[in-house]
Amino acid sequence: MVRFSLGLTPYTRYPDLPSLQAVVRLAERLGFHGVSIGDHVVIPQADAKVISPFWYDPFVLGAAIAATAPKLRLVFNTLIAPYHHPLALAKALSSLDVLSGGRVTAGIGVGWMEREFEALGVPFKERGARTDECVRAMKAAWTEERPSFQGRFFSFRDIAFQPRPLQQPHPPIWMALTGVPRGLVRAAELGDGAAVLNQPRENLKRDLDELRRLLVQRGRRPEEFSLQFSLYYGQVLEEHRAHFRVGGSMIYDVLSAEPDEALRQIEDYASLGITHLSLRHSARSYEEFERQLLPFHERVLQPLSRMKPG
Repeated sequence: MVRFSLGLTPYTRYPDLPSLQAVVRLAERLGFHGVSIGDHVVIPQADAKVISPFWYDPFVLGAAIAATAPKLRLVFNTLIAPYHHPLALAKALSSLDVLSGGRVTAGIGVGWMEREFEALGVPFKERGARTDECVRAMKAAWTEERPSFQGRFFSFRDIAFQPRPLQQPHPPIWMALTGVPRGLVRAAELGDGAAVLNQPRENLKRDLDELRRLLVQRGRRPEEFSLQFSLYYGQVLEEHRAHFRVGGSMIYDVLSAEPDEALRQIEDYASLGITHLSLRHSARSYEEFERQLLPFHERVLQPLSRMKPG
C-alpha cells in the first residue's frame, strides 16, 4: 500500500509556530504517514526573486514537528550531504530519531544550486564524492563501538558517539535519484530506499528498472527497498515552477484533483514499485489546506485504506 507524506515547502506559509502546528496536526489527523522537509541554507540573491529565501533549519523544523504531531514521520527530502560534516549530520539525525521515538527517514542528496555551494565554501564539483563519504562516515558513527573513518574529505578515529539512533542499525537512508547513472549506483550501494522528484514516467520506469538490476547485482532484495516519488497535487504554485526553471527543469506530473483519476494515477505509481508519495500542495493558509486535504482524505485516502493489498 502506498503511503503519503505532505510536502511542506514553501515555508512562507508557516511564519510562526502556531501556523505550522495547525497544518501538521491536520495532516496527522487525516492519516498522512509523514511530512517532507527540505534543506537550503541560503538562496543566492540572483535567484531570490523566484525562489523563496525563507528556509527553516531542517532539524529545528523537524524537532518542532516531532513535538507537535507524535505520529507523523519526519522525512528529510532531501538533506544536502555536502553542506554538512558527517559527524554533525549524524548527531542531528540520531538525536532527532531518539527524541521522536524513531520517526526519522534521512533522504540524502548531492545538491544542485552552485552559488549556494560557493557561499558555504564547498566545491561544487566534489559534491558527489563528498556525499558518498558523508553517508559512509555517518554509518560508521552510528554502528561502530569505536567509530573510525578514513576518507579523502573526512576522517576521524578514537571517538565515542552517542546517542545512537533508536532505529537500528540507523534511520532509513533514501538516496535522491537525479536522473544520472551515478545516482542509481549510489542508491544501490548506500541507500535503504530512493527518493525521486519530477521525472517523466518513461524516465522513471527506465531508472527504476536499472535500479532493481543494480540491487540484484549487489545481492540485495528490491522488494525491501523503499521508493518515494514527489509530485504536485491539483494546482502547482508558481514558486514551485520557478524553482524548477532555475534548475533548468520543469514539472512533469501532477496528481489529479479529480478522485477517480487520482486513484488511477496512484495505482499506476504502485505498479512501478513506488511505496511512498510526497505531495506538494498549492494552499497558502490553513483554511486552504483544509479545503484541499479534507476531500483528498475522504475521496482518495479512505478508499485506498479499504483496498486489500495485492
